[in-house]
Amino acid sequence: MDIQQKKQHWKNVFERQQPSGLSIVKFCRDNKINISTFYAWRNRLTRQTKKTQPQQIIPFVINEQSFSQSSMIKLSTPTGYQVDFDSTLAPQVLAQLLKLL
Repeated sequence: MDIQQKKQHWKNVFERQQPSGLSIVKFCRDNKINISTFYAWRNRLTRQTKKTQPQQIIPFVINEQSFSQSSMIKLSTPTGYQVDFDSTLAPQVLAQLLKLL
């Protein structure tokens, strides 16, 4: 079995496990799958999927400022999105931005 066939095989395994309602341990026992191998392939395919996902850029324009001193603030989401903005950003504009995320 070549690498693409292995990847497809394991994707099929994961697609069968999720809707089965069984825990991973029970699913693996019932299907004679080594649990360590299951997790290793899941991690491998998850890492590859994350690497190939394009980053999304959301442009926005800020027309108001309420402070005179500025510094940069970086907001990072658990999924890897990052937004840098000036600390002089008005709270209302920041709230609107956060709603979009």
